[in-house]
Amino acid sequence: MQVIKIILITSQLFSFGKDHGNFSDVVNRGHLTLRHLLLKDWDASWETLAYPPHKGDFAVYTIDDLENGINFAVKGYYNAKRDAIGFFQRTTDDTMVIQVKYFDFPGFNDTNVTQGLIIQDKTFSADVGLSLQNETYNYDIIKELTGNGLEQPIKRMLSTELRFSIHSVRVYEKDRRARCLHVQGWVTFNDMDYNGQVIVNLETLTRRISCKQLNISAQDWALENTSKPLGEVLVFFCLLSTVASTLIIILTVYLCWKTKGYFNPPESTKEDLPVTQYLRLVNFWEIPVIISDILTLYGTIWIVFENEDSEWIVETLDFYSACLGIGCLFAWISILHFFKFHNKFHLLFRTFYRAFWGVFAYLICVTALFIGFWMCGFVVLGPYHVKFRTAQAAAETLFSMFNGDEIYATFANLETHKIGGKWIWLFSRFYIGTYIVTFTIVVVNLLIAIFISAYESITKNYEVSRNEPDLGQMKKALQEYLNKHSEEENVIRSSILTLVKTDSDTEAVKCLRDQMLKLVNVSGDNKITVIEPKTLPPRTLRAFMNEKEDSSAVINCCGFEPSFLWKKEFGK
Repeated sequence: MQVIKIILITSQLFSFGKDHGNFSDVVNRGHLTLRHLLLKDWDASWETLAYPPHKGDFAVYTIDDLENGINFAVKGYYNAKRDAIGFFQRTTDDTMVIQVKYFDFPGFNDTNVTQGLIIQDKTFSADVGLSLQNETYNYDIIKELTGNGLEQPIKRMLSTELRFSIHSVRVYEKDRRARCLHVQGWVTFNDMDYNGQVIVNLETLTRRISCKQLNISAQDWALENTSKPLGEVLVFFCLLSTVASTLIIILTVYLCWKTKGYFNPPESTKEDLPVTQYLRLVNFWEIPVIISDILTLYGTIWIVFENEDSEWIVETLDFYSACLGIGCLFAWISILHFFKFHNKFHLLFRTFYRAFWGVFAYLICVTALFIGFWMCGFVVLGPYHVKFRTAQAAAETLFSMFNGDEIYATFANLETHKIGGKWIWLFSRFYIGTYIVTFTIVVVNLLIAIFISAYESITKNYEVSRNEPDLGQMKKALQEYLNKHSEEENVIRSSILTLVKTDSDTEAVKCLRDQMLKLVNVSGDNKITVIEPKTLPPRTLRAFMNEKEDSSAVINCCGFEPSFLWKKEFGK
């Protein structure tokens, strides 16, 4: 069942990933189209993802350029239906609203300001400066601002935002279907610190809608590759898997409760089993199965029942892609449980278990060291290096260099023409070199050494004691001593017999006798043998494979007979 479910999840994820990518391409191409329609002097070179980045911000610096940029954006919006190659349509609800943020200042002879600054903003529709001639719209931002009572508007402007909405249609030639979109956009002219550089930008939010809203009778194009029947089958298997995994966890918890009652009944004064022994009965591998089922169900139900009739944006597909992707990841993680039945795979798992806490402690120390380098690089190199410009960028750069990537680019991208002193150049070389030596050479190799040490320890123990039971240190030492000495000369053997058979009721002797009986068995002919473990560790089948079949050790309990498990846990 799990294998079939994983095949279905993976198949659906491939299909949904294609649809997700297709819709993202549709949105991004429409976004670029609007940039060319609404941003004056925009060209394709600004769309190139060059690395290292060689272009600055798209900005204007003169009053004429700012006025022309705003006028161009407004005219491009109202003339989009006529001028654009693609299909753009304004409905009765589609408008453009202008929000201007400005300041009042005594230097502009503002009578209401005697000192300091007063920041204000005003919002209005683009109508006073808008005119229509020969089916072509023209616009004058100065006329618009003056009509709304703003004097010297460009000189006192901090930002101007043009908020608009428009509808568009994409066609799918293969099946003669259409995808109708509602686009909300924001063209911003931003100079909030009033330094003379007005940064120009366009952001859009594209939403898939029903074509009926545009009175278009074409068949809607929702998800092209994702199959509904496949999703329905996957929902069935996920529900079945969730129920089965939940029952397994409930039964293991019940088994822990029954085990506790068996080993430590209420009237008993014996010491209870350690908590770790009870946890070995719980199948924790069912937890990733349940997480996978829940996330997969959440994403698949939307695909099967809701996607065609709902309005959604790229972020919606991002969210459900994350649900399906994480669900698929946990599904594949859960299948590792079945690999542990083979000795070779089991050896790798034991290596990971052995090294886990050592690696965890080591990474805590490395994290402290990484944060120190991170903050130092961000604060010192941030103003002069694009890869340290923000805290996030600095962390990503250091992580890339941790893996040996981007070393040359990190050295080369220091903007030396901006630095205040030559010592920054020297510091950058020393800082980057020290980091590379510390992390790439020392930290990585020590981490590898921890895993190698754990692996060698496990393989050595596996080869030496492959056919021996997994005894504790005390039992191993006692067994070795008893095997090396004969019964006649063995003082410890006679002492153990005396301790076990004594009738003393003192608390110290009783406690010592109880502890000794946990280590050894004494037969009727006074033969002492070390007790071998009877608990089957869930992380290995070695104890089970080395044990000879003994049908008499099977115990019937609660209407079911888990023979190999009960034999190991409660063998006589």
